[in-house]
Amino acid sequence: MYFRTVADITKDNLRSLQEGNRYLLIFIAEKTASEANSLIDLLNQNSLMFFGGIYPTIIQDTSNYHEGFIIISIPNVREIVKFSVKDESSFREIKNLESINTAILLIDAMVSETDSLLKKIYGLLNNEINIVGGGAGFMTFEQQPCIFTNEGMFEDGAILALFESKSKIGVKHGWEVFAGPFIATSTDKNIIKELNWRPAFDVYKEVIELNSENSFSKSDFIEIAKIFPFGIYKEGAEFVVRDPIAVNDKGEIICISEVPENSTLQILTGDPEKLIIAATDVAKQTYQEQDDLACLMVFDCITRVMYLEDQFEKELIAMKSVYSNKKCKIRGVSTLGEIASSGMGFVDFYNKTIVASSLFD
Repeated sequence: MYFRTVADITKDNLRSLQEGNRYLLIFIAEKTASEANSLIDLLNQNSLMFFGGIYPTIIQDTSNYHEGFIIISIPNVREIVKFSVKDESSFREIKNLESINTAILLIDAMVSETDSLLKKIYGLLNNEINIVGGGAGFMTFEQQPCIFTNEGMFEDGAILALFESKSKIGVKHGWEVFAGPFIATSTDKNIIKELNWRPAFDVYKEVIELNSENSFSKSDFIEIAKIFPFGIYKEGAEFVVRDPIAVNDKGEIICISEVPENSTLQILTGDPEKLIIAATDVAKQTYQEQDDLACLMVFDCITRVMYLEDQFEKELIAMKSVYSNKKCKIRGVSTLGEIASSGMGFVDFYNKTIVASSLFD
């Protein structure tokens, strides 16, 4: 259910949400973040169990909303686990995972070491669990409380929802090589200091201005960077994309997510039509003919929204069309990083990518 404000929730809505003793997953759009605590209070007063996060935008079917919130009833939730990087004891053993098939993982995207956090959480699970999720937070890229449970808002951590429902995962971005390869000869977490032993921005600027009509002296950095992300080589799969979001006074490029030192990078670029085709492919990866679909959960990078602009809804329509013969509800968010693991290896943190999961009752 989509609501524009907390005041729009009726008593009938609350009675409907109380049916079935299910957990509620709540996505709040950034522009409605000021109502988060009021919503938490209202749901607690009505003895509802919930978890969720604040994201730049929220998605319902083929619409992308910049305000309001979505409440999603999630079947077969066994446990909600809260992690804090400030509390090592929160990374406790999780027992009785045999019946768990799927997990939704919401993290504070501005946590200092994303990769370390994901490794710790993944180490508590078995490798047969499908994991999907996304980085919560604000477009200012300033850390603020952005994820929550019945206990309230918090930051510097993650929420893991474990449930028995089966799922299929799709991951794809559709970005293609523009230039490279380059070696990230010096990095510090999410900061690329050097490319090929030169200041990172000098190389990035030179390559883009020589091979396109873009000029960093005429445009804001982010307006060009949203078109030219980095790609980290990954054997047997698409490049793992890293989003450049700013340049500091040392000529170092700041990305949303961590970039390993000495990794091989390409500068990528995208064509809107090919990005939309990628959305179709993601939905096809999640499709399962014989089961009744509860929901198609989508975590779609906010910089895809920024790049596609008015065409972003075509990406949602493309996913919806794959499920035209089913009663499919698309629910999701635009994210500051996307999370996926299909039970075949380590959980990955992506940028500029679509991650989707079909959830079955």
